[in-house]
Amino acid sequence: MLNHITHRTRVTCLLMSLMLVSMYLNAQKLNDGITLETEVSGTVSSGDYAPLWLSANKHGKVSPYDNSAYERVGLFRSIDTDSARVWKRGYGIDLMLNQHSTSTFFIQQAYIEAAYMKVNVSLGAKERSIDLKNNELTSGGLSAGLNAHPIPQLRIEIDYFSFPGTRGWWKWKMRGSFGMTTDAGWQKDFVRPGTRYTNNTLYHEKALYWKFGKENATKCPLTFEIGLQMFTQFGGKAYNVDYREHIGGTQTVEMPENLKAFWRAVFGGGRDVTDFTESNNSGNMLGSYNMRLAWHGNTGKKNAWEVGAYFERFFEDQSMLTLQYGIQDHLIGFDAKFPKNRFISAAAIEHLSTRNQSGAVYHDATKSIPDKMNGKDNYYNHNIYTGWQHWGMAIGSPLITSPIYNEDGRIYFRNNRVKAWHFGLCGDPTPELHWRLFMTFTQNWGIYFIPFKDVQKQQYYMAEVGWKPSKLKGWSGRLAFGLDHGDLIGNSFGTQLTIHKSFTLTK
Repeated sequence: MLNHITHRTRVTCLLMSLMLVSMYLNAQKLNDGITLETEVSGTVSSGDYAPLWLSANKHGKVSPYDNSAYERVGLFRSIDTDSARVWKRGYGIDLMLNQHSTSTFFIQQAYIEAAYMKVNVSLGAKERSIDLKNNELTSGGLSAGLNAHPIPQLRIEIDYFSFPGTRGWWKWKMRGSFGMTTDAGWQKDFVRPGTRYTNNTLYHEKALYWKFGKENATKCPLTFEIGLQMFTQFGGKAYNVDYREHIGGTQTVEMPENLKAFWRAVFGGGRDVTDFTESNNSGNMLGSYNMRLAWHGNTGKKNAWEVGAYFERFFEDQSMLTLQYGIQDHLIGFDAKFPKNRFISAAAIEHLSTRNQSGAVYHDATKSIPDKMNGKDNYYNHNIYTGWQHWGMAIGSPLITSPIYNEDGRIYFRNNRVKAWHFGLCGDPTPELHWRLFMTFTQNWGIYFIPFKDVQKQQYYMAEVGWKPSKLKGWSGRLAFGLDHGDLIGNSFGTQLTIHKSFTLTK
């Protein structure tokens, strides 16, 4: 068996991907700007798991287990190839073989996309960046991150456009998507008998952002971006489900996938079968408010620079959706991109806190007790679904310990009450060399329902150097060293070597 999804599903997905790309190529005759990307990577470590920053925030490509490797081959046409055209089109298919991972074969990416002016439509699985943060240096986003395998989806995006009458000083952008997770087979194999797992969970995302100011303004190049990003897990089937606040159980729950279910995924409302007499939102609904304030210097020039501050406030269902509970839980960050120099190109510092979660008390309103108390939010967990994860990796921040690290055969987040400081630096001493340095310090309390006896401290370090030799066209490599120390996922020292070769097939 090549991977944990069924043979029929795997073959169907692969044939559909190839058929869509073939149809797309034949219809549009898109034979220019095609590149072939190949990559091999190996990780060796001393602990039971690889150091966190050698596997986290890599879109699920690198296994978190101790000694692993992968080989990739992909065919891509960037949508930027058509940058001078009104209609833009791109596609990609990216296949992986893995050793000592959750699967021996992955269709990592398989997508087609088209854009007209500000509107982009894409179909399939694609690795995507996260909003308002330096994707190379951040610890990740709370609601959406870089940590898990891409989820196949139909996605519509409208990039920033000027609000009428504001001359570009007030812009909007928005997006929405529907998709389905692909880790049903892995879940069934990972869990021990009688514990919860899900099958064919549906996925929905929506986001709306406002942007004030202009980066290239002469007198005041200050911009402020603020947005709301929301997600819903719905549909599918869940096995061995118990009532709220329990991990195990014996029920099989088949969630609705009718038109009303899609409507509620977008607009909220409804109830789950485990909601007793009090209704909650149907499915697993979560999201975050995202903000960024930035000052841009010398925009468009070689010595451009930027300093910024960003803030993310996470919420589950209706809890934390308003300012009622303050900002005790947050991701606050500061970053900078420096003018071109040989020492430091960019830096970031972040503080993460998810310890409060609306407080330690939860109680729905009833006839006898009309006061509702929204506490114990239990970030990333859900009483029906296996939580905000895909293939065992947190879809959001990797500092909230992913289920892949559980050794009890259960898929849930055993540690979501975290405080952390994260530091990231990178530099380009020569056009051929690039380096990164991470240092992360965390305190961990477990979850409200199963707290750790003592606070568990864990530290994560990573140093990486990349080389792109000018004399070896298309070749590049990275060598990284990682170190973990602490009580949460243990001590580990490891090294990772990645070699990449890009071929230009057509110009």
